[in-house]
Amino acid sequence: DVGGFCNGILAGLVAITAGCANVEPWESIIIGLVGGLVYQGASMLLKRLKVDDVVDAFPVHGACGIWGIVALGLFGNPDEGMGGNGVFYGGDQLGTQLFAGFLIILWAGGLSVLIFLPLRKLGMLRMGDEFQEKGADVMEHSPAKAYSESPTAASAQKTSSQQVDV
Repeated sequence: DVGGFCNGILAGLVAITAGCANVEPWESIIIGLVGGLVYQGASMLLKRLKVDDVVDAFPVHGACGIWGIVALGLFGNPDEGMGGNGVFYGGDQLGTQLFAGFLIILWAGGLSVLIFLPLRKLGMLRMGDEFQEKGADVMEHSPAKAYSESPTAASAQKTSSQQVDV
């Protein structure tokens, strides 16, 4: 699954973003690897819950972003002079990071409800049945011949349009 592979890489990058300036390189590798696992778990959970997230935006950015915030509270040695104050080194940054994660979830969730609830009530969140059946990219984007049934049909269309009458 190429999409899942790419999202796993992106998940590791998202996870290390919060603490990249405050952790050692070896710690960033651990944070990124765990981020890949967090992505996989969140993606599987959304599928099990039948939540429609076609590009896995929440597992990559939401779940791994929260993991990155929490990881900063775990890692980061204050003795290294990089600004870290993680629990693994006797620091007290974890509580601050958890509170920040809570505030981010509250802010993003609250604004999302304010925007999407009225759109849902107005019936503006879902496309029509024909759009969902055929796919929005086929219905809205061009060129239409990019979606032909077979590769030979597309090449036949291309050669017939390139012929010149003499």
